[in-house]
Amino acid sequence: MKNFLFTIFGGILALIVFVLGSLFGEFVNVIKGSQSSQISSSELVINEQISASIEATPDIYISYPSFYAKNISDDDKSMINAHFSGILTLVKENGLCTGGAYQTYNEINKEGVNTLSLGSQLACKFSANKLEQYNKLIADIENLIKSSVVKLHLSAINPAFSAEAEAKNQSELKSALSVAATNAAQNLSSDFNKTCTLSELNFGGASYYHARLANDDAAAKISAPELKSKSLKASADAKYICK
Repeated sequence: MKNFLFTIFGGILALIVFVLGSLFGEFVNVIKGSQSSQISSSELVINEQISASIEATPDIYISYPSFYAKNISDDDKSMINAHFSGILTLVKENGLCTGGAYQTYNEINKEGVNTLSLGSQLACKFSANKLEQYNKLIADIENLIKSSVVKLHLSAINPAFSAEAEAKNQSELKSALSVAATNAAQNLSSDFNKTCTLSELNFGGASYYHARLANDDAAAKISAPELKSKSLKASADAKYICK
């Protein structure tokens, strides 16, 4: 009987210890959660879009002169082939443009008749000191096709950036964004009376956009505009932790 009572008492005591241990563990978790909540509530996470700009001067010109012909007959085809062979030779020798191959396509004219037409384009990129060389190419092409059904459409000569200049611009824009992001951290610290530090600056989603370089004025079709400084802008996403 005595052993039975001891067994029951021991079981009850073990149950009490287990319950008290569980309650104590829960109490500790509540305390930790409360502390964590207090720490979290004192910390601000701020996401900002940072913008910056630089000044840069275009270093090349671009132009896209094109060719066209309407209502091509079978008699025109041999002359067209000869003239475009000459155009490709001039383009290769001049060295400023690429392209020049032509494509034909069917087109319905005003009378509803299905006719054969032609289209072609050059892509020309050159520095300011090569403008005379570009103009010579255009003059030579115009002289070549003056007796052809093929007509030349002059495109505007517009300022642009070379691949090297573009890479330099984007590098400078990233540096400007980094400076702007650091300055923004100081401003946020003052605004929220906390110490704000830059946690992330995401260039991966940075959007680069340029001031319009193209000039569609008629004057640009016969002369190149001056290469003037332009404002280039960029934006990136920044994350700040303020404590």
